Amino acid sequence: MRSYPIVLAVTLGLLAGSVHARPSQVTEVTVKGARVRVGDLVSGLPAEAATADLGATPAYTGTRVITRAEVTAAMHERGVDSGGALPDAFRVRRQLRVLSASDIAQLVTDAVESKLPRGVRLSAVKAPQTARIPDGWTDVRADLPRPPHRVGSVSSAVTLSFFEGQQALWVLSIPVDLTLSQEATPYDVPRGTHVTFVIRRGLIEVRSAGTVTIDADVGSVAPVTVMPSGRSLPARLEDSTTAVMLDTP
Repeated sequence: MRSYPIVLAVTLGLLAGSVHARPSQVTEVTVKGARVRVGDLVSGLPAEAATADLGATPAYTGTRVITRAEVTAAMHERGVDSGGALPDAFRVRRQLRVLSASDIAQLVTDAVESKLPRGVRLSAVKAPQTARIPDGWTDVRADLPRPPHRVGSVSSAVTLSFFEGQQALWVLSIPVDLTLSQEATPYDVPRGTHVTFVIRRGLIEVRSAGTVTIDADVGSVAPVTVMPSGRSLPARLEDSTTAVMLDTP
C-alpha cells in the first residue's frame, strides 16, 4: 500500500512532461534546382551563407528531411548565426513545372526544326495535354531518328531531354508526323563515293583512300573498302568526305 503514492507521483510527472513537451516542428519547402542551398530554406541571409550547399534535391516522387543541425552547421561554416528561430527540420520536395500541350509543341518545334534533314518538314506534334517536369531546367535538347529516304508522310518520335547545366533532369518521348519531299530521298553519301579513310590511335592518325560500299548518311556506320589493300572495314562517316574506322576489340 505504501507504494501507491510513489507510483502516482511518477505517473503525474510523466503526464506533466508530456503536456509541456514542444511538438516537433517540420517546415515544408519546395526547391527549384538540383541542389538544396541554405538560402532555399532560410531567407534574408548574406549571399555567401545562402549559397551553402546542403546536398541533392530529392527526386520528384519523394522528399528529403534536412535537420536544423545540418542547416546551422552549414551557416556557422560561413560565419552566420542561425539566431535560434529555425524549425526542427525541413521537408524538401522538388518543385515541378506543369507544361501544357502548346508549351510542349513549341519546345519540340524550337528544338527540332533546325536539325531536320533536307526535304523533311515537321507537320504535326502530338503532345500530351500536360506534363509535369522538374523545374529549374536551363536547356532542352531534341533527338530525332533519321527519317527514311522516300517521299510521303511518316510517323516518328522526338526524344525531348531537359537539362540543368550538364545534368539530365527529365526525358519526354513525343510522337510527331513528318512530311518528306523528293529532296529527302538522296543519301548524304551515295554508294561508290570516294572518301578519306582515317585510323586514329591516341595522338597518331593514319589516312588512306577508301570507297563507301553502301548508301549512307553522315553520322552513320558504313563498310568502306580501303585502298590499296582492298579490305572492307566499318567506319563512321564524319562528313561526306571523311570516314573514321571504328575501334575494334
